[in-house]
Amino acid sequence: MSAKHNSKLAIISSVSMAMSIAVTSLVVSPSYASSRYRTNNKPQAQVTKPQSQQYQVAQVFRSTLSLPVGQAIATKIDRQDTLYIAKGETVNASLLVAQDIAANNGTVLIPAGAVIEGQFVPAEGGSKFVAQKFTSRGATVRLQAESALINDMKDPRETGAGAILTDAGIGGAAGAVLGGVLRGNVQIIDILGGAAASVLVGNVTAPQVTVIEPSTVINIVTKQTITFAVRDDY
Repeated sequence: MSAKHNSKLAIISSVSMAMSIAVTSLVVSPSYASSRYRTNNKPQAQVTKPQSQQYQVAQVFRSTLSLPVGQAIATKIDRQDTLYIAKGETVNASLLVAQDIAANNGTVLIPAGAVIEGQFVPAEGGSKFVAQKFTSRGATVRLQAESALINDMKDPRETGAGAILTDAGIGGAAGAVLGGVLRGNVQIIDILGGAAASVLVGNVTAPQVTVIEPSTVINIVTKQTITFAVRDDY
């Protein structure tokens, strides 16, 4: 063969080899690329690190405050009409605290309007109130406290001028006139004589009663130390 012919064969051979490599690359390349894609894009397992959970715990701190023995509590009877208590009679009653009762630091322990329940009991010369419990802010607390003696008196329903005239059987018009005379300090005995005298004697013997007006302030005094658990955020 001539040198020219050999040169052509060499060129053809080189071109064939290059094409063969290229084809091989095309065949192998997709598989390799796919494998590489899967490797690079493999889903990663997400590891969640445990985090400490923070809880906000509501804490209620309590402190104790006390009312000492001998604490006075001003009250008024919880009714609109006058209470008459017969001698030797025991009467259940409710009193309303007239003003706030506070500890030394100013914390109100028994607010005005708290209800104190107990009894008016007989005592020498009248009656006294003995407390049993009080209710405030939805809670009921046992209470040992009592009032001073409330002196009894002649029943005013039987000793007034109106009662005298009624007992004497005196009518309305005459009663009005006599009422004016009585206000002038003229003795009814001088006018009516014996009939009025007998009525007055009857009023001298009128029964003793304890009279509690709605406006009467009744001071009760504690006989025990009362301890309160008070919320600091109250």
